[in-house]
Amino acid sequence: MDTTHKLDPAPLDTVRRAAGTRGTAEAALLLADAGVPVFPCIQGSARPLLPSGPRTASSDLDRVASWWSRYPATNLAVPTGAASGLDVVEVYADRNRSGFSALRLAMRAGLLPPPGLAISTPTGGLHLVFPHPPQATQPSWDAPRSGLGFHGEGSHILLPPSLVLRADGVVTRPQLVGPGNTRTGPVNAGALQSLVDPAAARDRRLSLAHSGAVPPGRRHVRATDPRPIPAGAQPAFPADGSSRRPPEVVSL
Repeated sequence: MDTTHKLDPAPLDTVRRAAGTRGTAEAALLLADAGVPVFPCIQGSARPLLPSGPRTASSDLDRVASWWSRYPATNLAVPTGAASGLDVVEVYADRNRSGFSALRLAMRAGLLPPPGLAISTPTGGLHLVFPHPPQATQPSWDAPRSGLGFHGEGSHILLPPSLVLRADGVVTRPQLVGPGNTRTGPVNAGALQSLVDPAAARDRRLSLAHSGAVPPGRRHVRATDPRPIPAGAQPAFPADGSSRRPPEVVSL
């Protein structure tokens, strides 16, 4: 992986500061003002409010303020990968696919530097946040048997202080675990996948080889969507904070 270009620690520091704000509107504006694109998710879940999801993400302050003015109780999400400068390794904690053994294996193999931030997920797992390597494109993947996943291009995560209604009816939130680590570095997602899910990694490489596709380099642009929020787009929870359950709760 090319790491000759200087990593940008600013997105990690901004996420850390945003986690200490009083609500998602304040956090969203803080992130956007620092150039980190954000977008709203349905109240109580990680499901994007708008169908285009992470592609809607913007760091335009007027647009972000308009979203949270119209839907103040929505959750806060950031796209992962080049758009935000953040890559995330997810460690699942559910009984059938706990990823902590695979996490320890990857650390012993030297494939995971200290994470820049660790965020607990409402289901008891972790989002380990790393700086995205410049001039690289790392696709997202999921390795169910290992209990690990990778959020790169095209994916997103919720950030504190979002609230999540779990399938068991408990309301909880993602939270920072510790202050973070300034000696972090990028993750080689391909090497990590080869360790924890070698068959899927091999299939991905063969698919790229047969198609002749060359992953594009990182483009230094901010993802925006000039279209306004459709009039019919509504959060699954009413903005008054009542406990009506959303039609779908995305597991973190």
